[in-house]
Amino acid sequence: MILVTGATGTVGGAVLARLSSDGVAATALTRRPAAARLPPGTRVVAGDLGAPESLPRALAGIDSVFLMSPGHCKAFHDANLVDAAAEAGVRRIVQLSSAGVAEAADSGEDNALARWHRDAEDALRSSGLEWTILRPGEFMSNALAWAESIRADGTAATPAPDLVQAPVDPADIAAVAVEALREPGHAGKTYALSGPEQLSAADQIAVLGAVLGRGVEVRPISLAQHRSAMARRHPEETVAGVLEALEQALARPGNVRAECVPTVPGLLGRPAATFRQWAVRHASAFA
Repeated sequence: MILVTGATGTVGGAVLARLSSDGVAATALTRRPAAARLPPGTRVVAGDLGAPESLPRALAGIDSVFLMSPGHCKAFHDANLVDAAAEAGVRRIVQLSSAGVAEAADSGEDNALARWHRDAEDALRSSGLEWTILRPGEFMSNALAWAESIRADGTAATPAPDLVQAPVDPADIAAVAVEALREPGHAGKTYALSGPEQLSAADQIAVLGAVLGRGVEVRPISLAQHRSAMARRHPEETVAGVLEALEQALARPGNVRAECVPTVPGLLGRPAATFRQWAVRHASAFA
């Protein structure tokens, strides 16, 4: 049996959907089972990664875990799950981390975002369990933050219109996670994940406009404005860590934050999804 944390989120939800479509039994961990909208046949258990006492029941009978937790509590939350999993006899954990760990190491500029994920990785690596770590960069789904303003006035606000990244489709992250959960040969591996093309935010906005068949204007904003917008959705400590990493990226020469890597096609035997393909699938959110 596979346990999926972050089951109502972008990647965790996609992991559950893929397991369900493959006919694989899965259990979803969520703080609010009654409110969770999950694939048919999914077993749902109440639990909170911030409450270690809630985890042993959720892990009973579990062989493998997809481990995802966001924000500034990630290291604490992941360590709680890892400790409980070791006690419960879980064999394998596939952990969602971040390309920010390698980005900080390569640049020599540490930041809080990198530390949260690095400490979470260290907790898993030292657990004695079989582990696989996934390090995606920017999610294509981050573009959904522009959906409301694109619908309202045809604009998309960004503090970094020209910063080049290699956004990855969350569905591809989920497909890699399921591969690592179900198949042998992934133990002890750390996989960097990207999409197949380098795009700036302005490039992504142009693609959205083309898919929607109407103009979408880039609206540059300051980092302070971006911080205020993020603070409406996330805790201040999480916002500060994300902005610290972004400020470092913007200060480096070249304006390129990420390279394309061949991990997704190498593991899945098919091309990684393009941003245009993602945008076509999600066009209704912007219309």
